[in-house]
Amino acid sequence: MTALEGSRDDLAVLETHGVRTLEDVFAKATCVRDLRDRSNHELAVGDRVVFVKRRKGARRAREAEAIVTVSALGIPAPRVVFHAIARDAGAVTGTWDLAPGRPLDDLLQEGALSRAQRRDALGRLARATAALHEGGYRHRDLYLNHVFAAPEGDSCPVWIIDWERLGRCRRTLGRRVIKDLGALASSLPEGAVPLRERVHFLLTYLEARSVPRRGVYEGLVRRIQRKARRIKRHVPRTPVGDVTRPGAAPA
Repeated sequence: MTALEGSRDDLAVLETHGVRTLEDVFAKATCVRDLRDRSNHELAVGDRVVFVKRRKGARRAREAEAIVTVSALGIPAPRVVFHAIARDAGAVTGTWDLAPGRPLDDLLQEGALSRAQRRDALGRLARATAALHEGGYRHRDLYLNHVFAAPEGDSCPVWIIDWERLGRCRRTLGRRVIKDLGALASSLPEGAVPLRERVHFLLTYLEARSVPRRGVYEGLVRRIQRKARRIKRHVPRTPVGDVTRPGAAPA
């Protein structure tokens, strides 16, 4: 039997629902995606869901480690419930679902956000991205389907998910930073955000990093747009519209 590691409170919640070991997790969870090197599962815990990511053959819980790292930088991320490593299972990390949050690209595509909610969400995302890069890290998969948002009133908190590929980068506007910004731009639904708000996003990002606009903004926009066009030409590893939308509770 493989013990779960996590906070005492979260593990106590799991125990009340008969989940004490990694074997219990897989016995009770529903597999929603199973690929050669990884799988995704959903574990119902009362009225909540734990989203379980398994990296087959891995010997480090990179997802859990990365979430701890970025959370220390003040970046909103899912809360780790448990992590475990086993010879047969690999590295497994469980995080609480982000319900009622939904992927930001879906909300934008559907026009589900008010102007105030949209501006709030994009402002929060700009500042979170700035904190990531200023901290010397890059996401490497920073697409809008990896940003969850929960609109309420005029506000719209966001969380960034899928941290397993977290990498280091220089605290400059180098190519690794441009890759993150280009990924966001490439995943923005066509016509979903007015130009003025896209400009405000980038200006908020630069301000949060204390980078002056003069002499930087126009060149940065061109670099981001070039990267976004290249990204759009790539074949996605996971098909768009895949039934798995990480972090959400099942309907």
